[in-house]
Amino acid sequence: MANGSENKFLRGTDWLKSTPTSFQDAVLARGYLASFAPGKVVYDIGDPPGSMMGVVSGHVAVSTVTRDGLARLSHILRPGDWFGAAAVLTREPRRIRVLAQVPLQMFVLPLREVDAIISDPSMRSDAWRHFARLIVSNQDVAVGAARDLLIRDSDIRCFAVLLRLGGYRRGKGLVESEPELDLAQEELAHLANLSRNAIGTILRELERTKVIEIAYKRLKLLKPLALVQRVNEYEQNHH
Repeated sequence: MANGSENKFLRGTDWLKSTPTSFQDAVLARGYLASFAPGKVVYDIGDPPGSMMGVVSGHVAVSTVTRDGLARLSHILRPGDWFGAAAVLTREPRRIRVLAQVPLQMFVLPLREVDAIISDPSMRSDAWRHFARLIVSNQDVAVGAARDLLIRDSDIRCFAVLLRLGGYRRGKGLVESEPELDLAQEELAHLANLSRNAIGTILRELERTKVIEIAYKRLKLLKPLALVQRVNEYEQNHH
């Protein structure tokens, strides 16, 4: 069970704050906080359905299997993000790998507790809709990622990917002022459908103008709102 500051934080996340207070109470009463060390695989592709989770602190890498059969980074989940509901509701194996990139704290809601909330008569028949809404919200992220890949301008396409990974490409109320991205430039090049040389050129210019900070396998967005402005201006002019 979450309490204190964690409870308040979780109630303020985009998904949970959109639900009735009675549903929030049920979720927070039935789950628990868990910590994961960097490099820990929270769950892997093909694992049986289990708990759904919400990130409280830290961030996790989400990987999916590509055509070459390898698991490649596709997204980064940050504080305020919830995930895992699809496998819980469908009872199908996990479709993604989730790995802790830094010291991680998450709220864990076991599968049996999700079932208990859905079958609770006091929840009426609405509880499953709240879980389904989370699945749709996460699907929106995937659709947005695909849409961003259609951006023809390579600089703007790269900016959009950086913003998505940093939590700025969806209607999130909880965003970090200077999000850190734990990924190699080669991974960013793959996500933005650009060559390593092209990504390197774009990142060096962003570093020169102090929009980002570059370290080994890590980027820090120092001025994410500057990237938001560039992407918004492009999208307004290219309907």
